[in-house]
Amino acid sequence: MNGTDSAKQARSAFFPDPCFLFDSLSKRERENALAILSPEFPVFEAGEKIVRAGESGGRLFFLLSGLCAVYRTGGEKPVLINRLRTGDTFGAASLFTEGPTPTEITAETRCRIAVVKESELSRLFLAFPQTATNYIRFLSRKLVFLNRRVRDFSAATSDEKTACLLLNESDENGVAVLKNVTAILRTMNISRASFYRSLNSFLSRGMIAKNGNQIKIIKSKELKGILS
Repeated sequence: MNGTDSAKQARSAFFPDPCFLFDSLSKRERENALAILSPEFPVFEAGEKIVRAGESGGRLFFLLSGLCAVYRTGGEKPVLINRLRTGDTFGAASLFTEGPTPTEITAETRCRIAVVKESELSRLFLAFPQTATNYIRFLSRKLVFLNRRVRDFSAATSDEKTACLLLNESDENGVAVLKNVTAILRTMNISRASFYRSLNSFLSRGMIAKNGNQIKIIKSKELKGILS
């Protein structure tokens, strides 16, 4: 086996399959597309910065394994706004923008990631126009989802907002450690009294257990049911 064949097999083994970019492409086309992309596969240990606030875009990330946290910066302290898990894709919205990213992404566990550069992705679009359509469709779905989340969240009850917070901040073991609560509640537009009233309600129903600022989700299905 020559070096080229080995590289192709390595890319195919590590890159997500299925991947939204390759929808409607044949197996051979997918292999050729991967050769154009030439993805890198960095590994980040827990605590390492995957994306730093202020960096330019130009990269598309696929989280192959692990858990990472997304923080909004610019205030006194970074505020956790989302958690990304195995199978998630990030960087798509800022890939072709020139400005710096306003968010910071940190590995919470050991993370293995596939990274694609803007220049390679542009070459892919020219070689396989269907992938450009797939990318637009992916962004459109993201936009619809985010608009729906904004609409739903703006009209959400304190229970819904609190459940959303706990689910977003919990790690893979269902444990959420609440730090900088005041800033988080300000972002969520919920009062401290309403937040703790919802927490106490969840405690009384056996959905969570609380130890100081550490909260363990006991009944994940029921907590998610509040958001449906």
